[in-house]
Amino acid sequence: MRRVRFETDGEGRDGRFENDEIITDSETYATDEVTILPPCEPSKIIAAGKNYHDHIEEMKEKGVGSGELPERPFFFYKPPSSVIGHGDAIEYPDGAEVVHYEGEVGVVVGERCRNVPTDDALDVLAGYTALNDVSHRDWGRKEEQWVRHKGQDTFCPIGPSLQTDVEADVGFETHLNGEKRQDSRTSNTVFSIAELVSDISKYMTLEPGDVIATGTPSGVGQLSPGDTVEVTVEGVGTLRNDVR
Repeated sequence: MRRVRFETDGEGRDGRFENDEIITDSETYATDEVTILPPCEPSKIIAAGKNYHDHIEEMKEKGVGSGELPERPFFFYKPPSSVIGHGDAIEYPDGAEVVHYEGEVGVVVGERCRNVPTDDALDVLAGYTALNDVSHRDWGRKEEQWVRHKGQDTFCPIGPSLQTDVEADVGFETHLNGEKRQDSRTSNTVFSIAELVSDISKYMTLEPGDVIATGTPSGVGQLSPGDTVEVTVEGVGTLRNDVR
């Protein structure tokens, strides 16, 4: 099921997508009649870096990283204040030169949990969604820590829906101004979705609504004001955001 959170007449509602319409228990809405909200309200967003073989090699060729595969999952943090929804604008930072899109699959935690075995990890998820890990590379090249270049306001678009039928292997694409730039599947990761969930749950309690971004493949590239970036995930739909 494709669950959706939306706002109409100033009121937040829950529904489901069917045939490009939003269905609630009592009403049906066209998508252009409502504001699509992020599919969850996370207390934290934990993102996996260096988790696609081809992206690790791509970044090495650009002079970022050694090209070696991580021995264990590499995580960084994006704050809840970075989250925006489908149709919201990504704000291009003043003075920035290099800002990249990174299309990803994000998984959403469905229950409070800690120390989850890998074999049980998919069972604690509410579903998955599309996510764009927008990155300010100017800061990323100046500093070893990633808070400034990953955590800025509007740098974590999520949506437009939450697919509740959890799959271990999901396909996704990223388009920039209508041109395909990324095309991969979560089966191409260094660490699987289940391994990511299990590993991070060893160190912190995961709460319902928390998001784990599972990494980006090769094809990341420059964003500029006026661009439109779209991340399409199987079973979820297309997350579309303009850059201003």
